[in-house]
Amino acid sequence: MKVTARAPQIESRPVWSHSCALDDLVAPYAIEPAAAERLDTEPGWARRWTARWKTAQADVICPVQELAGVPAVASVPVRGFTWRAGQRHRPGLQYLLATDRMHGFESLAERNLLIALDFIGDVMEVLSQPFKLRFATAEGSENHTPDFLVLLPDTAVLLDVRPGHLIKDKDLVKFAATEWAAGAVGWRYLNLIG
Repeated sequence: MKVTARAPQIESRPVWSHSCALDDLVAPYAIEPAAAERLDTEPGWARRWTARWKTAQADVICPVQELAGVPAVASVPVRGFTWRAGQRHRPGLQYLLATDRMHGFESLAERNLLIALDFIGDVMEVLSQPFKLRFATAEGSENHTPDFLVLLPDTAVLLDVRPGHLIKDKDLVKFAATEWAAGAVGWRYLNLIG
């Protein structure tokens, strides 16, 4: 008796990774409303809060309400990326096909985000450490540098990446301020658990 093998039937389905969006690839961290209550959001806050961008020629400081008008692609990271023996985080450079260049990251979680960004397909630009946000709280002024600004065809997404166990109360206030700043100019904000 002769036995012939049959090829298994393979169902043809689209490859999920080529059609996913940012929300499919990341796990956002919900910021509790109590953190935003510590912010000074009295009328005119978007004129008082500022963002400092760095370009090759000079620093550009603008009110938060004008964030979207800054030529972001002419900027460079506001903070340098350093490498040294014995440091606790893992910085480096990651190539993105979407931008055809290397992007700085400060941790493996940030590197993983950069890799995921290449899968969403419509990324026009990724800026590491795009600007330093200066904002007011009930206790005084604070600063925060978001990790990435991702420019998409119809919007921009401001991103912070932090391992959940490293998020402190003061970080929550900084993330809430960044969310307010992004919302003031119609950008999305995502805080991701690394």
